[in-house]
Amino acid sequence: MSDNNSSSSQDIKALQSSILVLSEKIKYLVHNEKILSRNILILNKKVAAKADSTGNSAGFNSEQMQQILTEIKEIKSKIRNIESSLEIFSKRYAKAEELKEMKYIIDNINPLEYTTVSQVKTLIKENK
Repeated sequence: MSDNNSSSSQDIKALQSSILVLSEKIKYLVHNEKILSRNILILNKKVAAKADSTGNSAGFNSEQMQQILTEIKEIKSKIRNIESSLEIFSKRYAKAEELKEMKYIIDNINPLEYTTVSQVKTLIKENK
């Protein structure tokens, strides 16, 4: 019984570690997304200011502008993929509170020590 309990405890600790790693990666992605957003806003302001002063789209030709728009679409697509992955992770993995609750149940209630109805009936038949 203690092997199952320690195995379950190790599994829970492994899941907690995985969740913490994913959480840190998510924070890192969100941080990078914010930085990219700020950079895009700053670049947009610079492009607009230069376009106003020169009157020719800040010196970019249409091919360069098309390339920039394509890259922006790719970035948006990647962000959508990251968001969907995060949603899948949040649905697939247990939260820290849920893991604590499971640990409490395993440590205090220990469902592995209970018997099933069929096991009890078999024991009663054997004792008769």
